[in-house]
Amino acid sequence: MGVSVGQLLRQAALQWPERIGFIERCADTDTVVEFRYAELDLRARRAAALLRERGVQRGDAVALVGENGADFVAAYFGALYAGAAVVPTPILSAAAELRYRIEHAGCKAAIFGHRQRELTERALSDLPEGRAVAALSLEALGSDGASSPLPYPADTEPGDAAMILYTSGTTGKAKGAAISHASLLTHTTVLAHRALRLGPDDRVLGVLPLTHSYGCRMVMFASLFAGAPCVLMKRFDAEKSLQLMAEHGITWVPAVPTMFAAWGLLPEGPAPGALRWALSAGAPLPAEVVRRGEARLGCEIRQGYGMTEATFATLNAPPDTRVVGSVGRPIWGIEVRVVDEAGQDQEPGRDGEVLVRGHNTMSRYLHDPAATAEVQKDGWVQSGDVGRFDAEGRLYIVDRIKDLIIRGGNNVYPSEVEDALSEHPDIEQVAVIGRPHDYYGEEVVAVVVRRRGSELNAAAVARFARERVARTKVPREVAFVEAMPLGPSGKVLKRTLREQLLAGELTAVAASRAEDK
Repeated sequence: MGVSVGQLLRQAALQWPERIGFIERCADTDTVVEFRYAELDLRARRAAALLRERGVQRGDAVALVGENGADFVAAYFGALYAGAAVVPTPILSAAAELRYRIEHAGCKAAIFGHRQRELTERALSDLPEGRAVAALSLEALGSDGASSPLPYPADTEPGDAAMILYTSGTTGKAKGAAISHASLLTHTTVLAHRALRLGPDDRVLGVLPLTHSYGCRMVMFASLFAGAPCVLMKRFDAEKSLQLMAEHGITWVPAVPTMFAAWGLLPEGPAPGALRWALSAGAPLPAEVVRRGEARLGCEIRQGYGMTEATFATLNAPPDTRVVGSVGRPIWGIEVRVVDEAGQDQEPGRDGEVLVRGHNTMSRYLHDPAATAEVQKDGWVQSGDVGRFDAEGRLYIVDRIKDLIIRGGNNVYPSEVEDALSEHPDIEQVAVIGRPHDYYGEEVVAVVVRRRGSELNAAAVARFARERVARTKVPREVAFVEAMPLGPSGKVLKRTLREQLLAGELTAVAASRAEDK
């Protein structure tokens, strides 16, 4: 089998065949089902044999769309065992998005959960004539599979693609980032052993979707390498997840800022108790969300940083000192730079674009050498993020370059304004975006989700901001919404908010004062 991500499950099954690897809480019956490593390995080998029967060979791709569960884990490794690359697809995808991934990656098979059957059927029905894709349900793979399992997982080369992750497509069509077996396996071992320091005595909570890079690596891969049991939730629920932490003695949980915000809004009560620390990534983490989340969870919330093309480059993990706002130091084997527009390294404390190289980077964008060359220059991945180092070598992410608002020649980083507004007791969630303006170029707009029962108005939002940020950064308009549009990982989709604002689908109320002009 050699250098293959499939080794994560295969070695767990060989070393600890009877150890419980994954635990599911059935939402309908509230019963607990446990899955041992040997059982999951057998399921994966059966799935691999069935995929082989359907024509899947080494070097092919398999689309996978489904909710968290042992069936998903077995199907994922079944595709790897067959020698194929996995194309994880978020369950909230539109049929056109799934169809695009299947076509672009050249998938030979599509595996789906029962709630995603209609989505998959619609996607496959629109494929060009003559394009054959085998459709297989997770449940069928989990219960039956082939009559005889694949004896041994297929051999692959270190440079073969193990996973193809599609970007959000913020500019044009989504791009498929091909991640090699060598990259995934090396990065996982370094993360679990040196950075996270997970071991068999840990228990991990899987609230992140396994179809996303963050959940796939930190929940599924890291727990397998460490031999740490993982409790999987099909869908995030703040109250139920808190109960699971207490009942199963969860010691570590990776999540996104919206999840920590939801935990922080729960009624006061005893903390889960066994949590050593929690990890936040995927989006900016406001200081107020940290304060509320830590108070409810009873542990420190640390941060990490990465992107689809170069995931988890830095981490602020124990035993390193926790520094609120920092995403930590570069992980072993990874180098990070902060450069100016001329590509020169910035001194500590000065902003610039974050560049990354190391074992965590993608091989290429699938079928797109021009885009690959644009983002990978001289071996460094251009992140598109603005960051800075401190004197101790810790990285701070300021914002996305594309989210930067330039108002009257002044740079306004949305995350700074969001961080300030998140301290307001009546604001549950906030996103700051720019709107085109004839005079200033861009105007600052705050999109706010109020706490239930609050009568917060635009003037009060601006007044609160005025006390905490420079007047050039104060939102001149405020739009109130019931909920934010979220991506698969729980990140607020600012592009969607900007489109809604320009289309008149969001009603923004003026909130400026004369002295703010």
